[in-house]
Amino acid sequence: MSNLGIFILAHHKPWLMMGSIISLAMQTEKDFDLNIIYIRGDGNCKQNQNYKKFNEIQKKSKERNYQLTIDDERIIEVLKNTNFRIKFYEFENDHGLDTGAWYKLIRRKYWEKYEHSLMLMEGFLFTGINSLSSLKRFAKRKDCDFVDMGFEKRCISKKRVLEMNLRGNNTSDMEAYHQQIINDTFKFFCIDKDFKKIYDDWVNCPGAKLEDISTFNYVTRKIFSFLDILRLGLFNLRRYRNINVFSKRFVLENPIGFCHKPRELFKEISIQGTNFHEEKSPHYFGCMCQHLFSNRFLQSLTKKYDEYNFWSAAEQPFSASPLELIWGVMPKWLGYKKWFFDGIHRPRKNLITYKREDNVDGLCTYLNRYFKKLLRVVPDGDFIRIVFLNKKMSDVRLMLNDDFFVDQKNTNIKKC
Repeated sequence: MSNLGIFILAHHKPWLMMGSIISLAMQTEKDFDLNIIYIRGDGNCKQNQNYKKFNEIQKKSKERNYQLTIDDERIIEVLKNTNFRIKFYEFENDHGLDTGAWYKLIRRKYWEKYEHSLMLMEGFLFTGINSLSSLKRFAKRKDCDFVDMGFEKRCISKKRVLEMNLRGNNTSDMEAYHQQIINDTFKFFCIDKDFKKIYDDWVNCPGAKLEDISTFNYVTRKIFSFLDILRLGLFNLRRYRNINVFSKRFVLENPIGFCHKPRELFKEISIQGTNFHEEKSPHYFGCMCQHLFSNRFLQSLTKKYDEYNFWSAAEQPFSASPLELIWGVMPKWLGYKKWFFDGIHRPRKNLITYKREDNVDGLCTYLNRYFKKLLRVVPDGDFIRIVFLNKKMSDVRLMLNDDFFVDQKNTNIKKC
């Protein structure tokens, strides 16, 4: 059995995958198999009978699932030209989104030959050169089965989830249908008595200052610029008389913007500058469905899902909404510990301003921040180019190709 398989979902834009592959090439740990799951299509699935009601409502109201995007085959060309040994898989795009793709992959047991499988989405970034190495060491030291990404560690009250898309008399037919799918999905999983017990115990967000929704940004300090720290520090000092942001380690709680010292929330374990903590509540989940699984965890999950055919939940319209939360429930449900770590960040919204930064400029900014003095990249349309690579990282050039490096004749490339 091989030690580690890395699986990355590919679908949307070349710069997303290029950022992730550069980040992967920068890792000191090189012992892994790389698997790419290409998600093809626009996600409409017109011939799927499960989408009949969705299609009827869409035709009448012109509303749609705004999370769906069309695939971009330029990603495949970028990957094929690297010197990574890659095994490619292909799935159809649908409303299951990332979770739907993981369900297909897990059900087909593409993970079976690995002791651990790291499942990630395009656009993820390791936050330092030792992130992958520390994750492997931690998994071996703790014999762990499930590690989640802590950059958006969230809990939501049951009431909020069961009313997520309702707006009183202003609720559209599509919003009402979306909510029906969410509620019916939880009812479906409750046919398992162990899941139902966890569901019945789910009331509010444990340990959060707000009972409705709270997100803990368990991240490396490198994610914040000097101005971010200053802005956040002044805000906490003025509103909370709190100076934790000026300490070496802090955890940001949103949407209230309060900074905690980690020891106020949990006991941390640090390996090579990467930090881990155990979360005992099943009601915390990591946004965006990226996890490290042990082989035995996936064996247990497969057995449970085969018993009740929970795989079918991902075949419904809007299924990604409820299924994203259920990843957080799985460890408690199946009898395993749940860990979070800060070694991976998938940029989406700025943690302080909430401005979107899941774009080529945002990804370049974070790559330059996480690999400062070792690497510098710039945006080039739908691509990312390396303009500087430290001599210590010569192996990175061997793993990539000329497409990843700036053409000195290209005067249109802007600085980042």
